[in-house]
Amino acid sequence: MEILQFYEFKTIPENQLEFFKEWFYKKCIQYNLKGLILLAKEGINLSVSGDLFFLKQFLNECYQEPFLLGKKTRIRIQPIDSIAYKKLIIKIKPQIIPFPVEVDHSLNQNRFISPEEFQKLMEEEKAIPVDTRNYYEWKIGSFKNSIQFPIRTFRDLPNHIEWFKEQYKKNVDKIFVTFCTGGIRCEKVVPFLVEKGYEVYQIEGGILNYFFTFGNSKHFWEGECFVFDERYSILPNFKKGTIQQCELCGQPVLNYRCVRCGNFSIA
Repeated sequence: MEILQFYEFKTIPENQLEFFKEWFYKKCIQYNLKGLILLAKEGINLSVSGDLFFLKQFLNECYQEPFLLGKKTRIRIQPIDSIAYKKLIIKIKPQIIPFPVEVDHSLNQNRFISPEEFQKLMEEEKAIPVDTRNYYEWKIGSFKNSIQFPIRTFRDLPNHIEWFKEQYKKNVDKIFVTFCTGGIRCEKVVPFLVEKGYEVYQIEGGILNYFFTFGNSKHFWEGECFVFDERYSILPNFKKGTIQQCELCGQPVLNYRCVRCGNFSIA
């Protein structure tokens, strides 16, 4: 089994969203895929699992009419050693990643650095990794010496611009590199911060792309990486992590206590 993930910011006319929801549903049934697909006027965010042969067939159809997935879209196909999804969910949402501030995506131009470039900056101690994920995600694991936005949900991030301003002042001689799980959140954070006057970058493809490049060698990741599927967390080598689900709220349990509701669990 493998997992296919991609996102793309592209304009989808509102009157075509239902059509594409049905189209993706039929294709996933045809290829026996399960997962989560979010559609909005701003684009698509997709994560589905299944047999590698069928995933490739499905992806090939996504590049063709009627959807016409962009040729430069960042695609990830990764191995999984446990069930990632038990069912198929396709939703039409206001945004594929909720953020309360409208951003200019053109400000992302020249703001991507490769995992190799990030690794070199870390080795030279020139980078400040900036974790843009929710607090329950970075409690499980993050990059060495990273700073973390103190947020419960991603949509809260703009409210902490003063916090970031202070972090920026403390490290004026460093290169600020944002990161999230797969890159989609940073594609909104970076233009938001650039428009505020900050010089920031992002790891192309996020943590998962870094794992793909350095997961089986020397790396700067500490702990596990939270993922939004039935695995809950993974290790840098893409093996399932040790994090379990809280029986009350569904969020991860760390050190026997849910990081969200505080429920004590010995599971």
